[in-house]
Amino acid sequence: MKTNTTPPGSLSRLWMAVPAVSFGGIGIELLLSSAGFPYAVWAGIAGCVAASCVLFYQAYLKPRKDIVSLFVPLYAVLIFIVPNEISSGVIVQTCYAATITLLAVRLEKLFNAPKPEKKTMKQMLNDYIVRLDPLLTVIDEETGHLVAQALLTYKFGLYGSAARKSTEALARLDAIAPHPGVLERALLILRERAGGFAESRVTANPEHTFTEADYDTLAIRLRPDQIEDPAALDLDNALVLLYAVGIETSPDDEQALEEHQRFVTQILESYKDKLTV
Repeated sequence: MKTNTTPPGSLSRLWMAVPAVSFGGIGIELLLSSAGFPYAVWAGIAGCVAASCVLFYQAYLKPRKDIVSLFVPLYAVLIFIVPNEISSGVIVQTCYAATITLLAVRLEKLFNAPKPEKKTMKQMLNDYIVRLDPLLTVIDEETGHLVAQALLTYKFGLYGSAARKSTEALARLDAIAPHPGVLERALLILRERAGGFAESRVTANPEHTFTEADYDTLAIRLRPDQIEDPAALDLDNALVLLYAVGIETSPDDEQALEEHQRFVTQILESYKDKLTV
């Protein structure tokens, strides 16, 4: 999601005040100097210092901070106010005004966008559960309990029990309207894989898979060219889906599932780079 971080109204054009104030002060200095005013140089200095403060304020408002721009008022004081060997005449003022103008333009172009925040796997899981709300609202507690038990027994390596719990949960889905097809396919995928493990065999070519219509309901959504093992991806998506259904619809299993949340976040973690892309 992109967020518009450009300040509204006049604040979005605040950078224009930097050249206006700095070069404006220099212009006033030249006019006063031509009229013979002895302290004309202070008009240019005041313009540069004031413009530096404007640049600091502009940098302070940005979602991303530019250290150079934030320290510009200090540079102005060191160059123009503190006694030193550097001339504070029109040439130095003009070079300084040009420099902070470039900084103001750079700040406006490069520092409006906030730093992207990387989501943790737990945040991704929570976001996924929120996305599943239409599905979760139709699942009753008993069905949710069977779903949770199918997942937990699978996680503990009790594959025969996981297959049986999946079958019991599938039997209850026929009474639910609208029919939760994606949950049905998740249970079928788990049952098939658990049944194979129970018989000490690996299901190389699984019969049950998710469909294209399920794509928006899955936690791990990859482009076709990113999928190395479709069967493994289907199983991982099934496990995450069953976890989300169980923890949200079965109060009796909530604590047990929370204790094993790391099991699910590790699944998401294994796809972290592809999900980021």
